[in-house]
Amino acid sequence: MDLLLDIGNSYTTVGYHNKGNFTIWRLGPSSFESEDMLFVNLFTLSKQSDINLFETSRIGISSVVPKNNFIVRQFSRKYLKMTPTFVSSNQKINNIAYLVDYPKEVGADRVSNIIASKREYGDNVIAVDFGTAITVDVIENGNFIGGAIIPGFNTAINSLFSKTAKLPQVEISFLDYNIGKNTIDNIQIGIVKTTLYGLDRLLNEIKKERKKNFYIVTTGGDAKFLSRKFLNFDKYDPYLTLKGILYYLEEINV
Repeated sequence: MDLLLDIGNSYTTVGYHNKGNFTIWRLGPSSFESEDMLFVNLFTLSKQSDINLFETSRIGISSVVPKNNFIVRQFSRKYLKMTPTFVSSNQKINNIAYLVDYPKEVGADRVSNIIASKREYGDNVIAVDFGTAITVDVIENGNFIGGAIIPGFNTAINSLFSKTAKLPQVEISFLDYNIGKNTIDNIQIGIVKTTLYGLDRLLNEIKKERKKNFYIVTTGGDAKFLSRKFLNFDKYDPYLTLKGILYYLEEINV
């Protein structure tokens, strides 16, 4: 069985994989105060799901939070007696070339999405990950050719809230109308809809520029309800990043 961790800036998605099935948990930043705290949280969650954490055979990690990497290494060695594998673009997985200026700068979460997108959906795919940042990754002819990074919805809302005296913090919501009659509506329309409309336009422009009809897959915490709002999205895959970590492990024969 495989223990897979997608360590992001806001939270960590933990996937326990066994014979094609995933059990998913989400951990907050406090879980990484120490290797012991991480163990307590994972042990408790796994026990509630009737999973024996000590039967883990491999640990794969996609991390964009360097300070948490030491904690995960300590946890893995102390409690599971193994060394974790960290996803990076240094390994050539699934024959993917990174045709960008600085391949080593491509984040582990994006590498995971790229690997899974090619294996699951083909050689011409755009992966859109709705997280703290919204990342757009373009795979053309089986290679990563670049993409875009956009502030995530909560990131934009929190920034607006922290920099203004009177504007409130609001939840993410896709409204059915386009002219707000109150402050909350104005913020939700302004951030959520303009981000999505801009993203929709960007995806269409990429298709026109490359003269290809890319398959578009979405993932991430905010993607599920948003994917239903836009016909430009072909597939919502909640396990895309975790699948990429798993395929990375498989290909390097860990």
